[in-house]
Amino acid sequence: MIPPPEEQVKFLRNVQRLLAEGIFTASYKFALLNVLADLAVEKGDDSGAPLDLDTKEIGAKFVELYWRQCRPFQGVVLQQNTDRQAEVIGHILKVQPHYGESLFRLKHFDSREWLRLVSKVGGVVRKMPLWKLQTVGKERLDFLYNNLDCGTTITLKAGVAYCLRAFHELLLDLIRGAWVRWIQKYNASALNNVTDLASFLFGQERADLDAYRPILMAVQGGTCMYCHKPLPRQNQVDHFVPWSRYPADLGHNFVLAHQGCNHAKSDYLAAEDHLAAWAERNRVHRDELCHRLHEAALPFDLTASVRITEWAYEQTEKSQGQVWVEKKVFRHLGSGWRKILAV
Repeated sequence: MIPPPEEQVKFLRNVQRLLAEGIFTASYKFALLNVLADLAVEKGDDSGAPLDLDTKEIGAKFVELYWRQCRPFQGVVLQQNTDRQAEVIGHILKVQPHYGESLFRLKHFDSREWLRLVSKVGGVVRKMPLWKLQTVGKERLDFLYNNLDCGTTITLKAGVAYCLRAFHELLLDLIRGAWVRWIQKYNASALNNVTDLASFLFGQERADLDAYRPILMAVQGGTCMYCHKPLPRQNQVDHFVPWSRYPADLGHNFVLAHQGCNHAKSDYLAAEDHLAAWAERNRVHRDELCHRLHEAALPFDLTASVRITEWAYEQTEKSQGQVWVEKKVFRHLGSGWRKILAV
């Protein structure tokens, strides 16, 4: 069921058609493509099989994606619709101020309000982008899922989840680049300087990482995740699976490292020995990590972190990519990582 190379190329061309020829009266279609790619990573596999998704989980991902974008940029909340403000933005803005702008606090400390918000946003998804995403001009380009025009579930066609996973980084570059250009076009009068617009829309908040430091220091015994030597006061919080590979700030994906180790690793995946140390830390300190992250109101999801890690290493193995060992030492990833994560 894995699509042959020519079908994978056709898939990418179809995505390009949607972005180039589709009619965008709001930014929802960009968001939906982004969400489908993320859910393929977190819920799919590389078998080429179809993948069932419902509008509740799509709606939840919409909230996560737009939550940051509801904050003012250069003093204004950016317009995400060609006329009035996008309905999803309105729903989030009604809720956001009550939780100190912390999405995690809303999700984990007021589950009833979270579910209400997801339900409202899921309704918008069903009404607006879900059944219109694959319309190009007057044509229907149903290559992602069958366009039923109604309902609360979709099934990604055979091979679609595989392609979304295989080309995730490339697709996010395409989707988010088009999204930024669309925002620039419809917010031209409000934007004086757009050099950091992409970082605002999709970036991480570096200052927030400081909150993880004491928790990670405790579970790592004050040592660097990579060289295992004692950490000085000046240390760095690192994404074990790099942000550039998959942009998610989840507690179990963070590690503490020396500045030199962190810079040397850069955007590479860590070699198998480091993967084993990361997995062992999360296994031994699972309950402590979950408890302390929850108490600090910091985002975490161990299952999602492991699924994202499996995906990242699987894609690197398939591309015969290299992993970082130490300093300037790299090697090709072997198959031993599977046993470490028990895939």
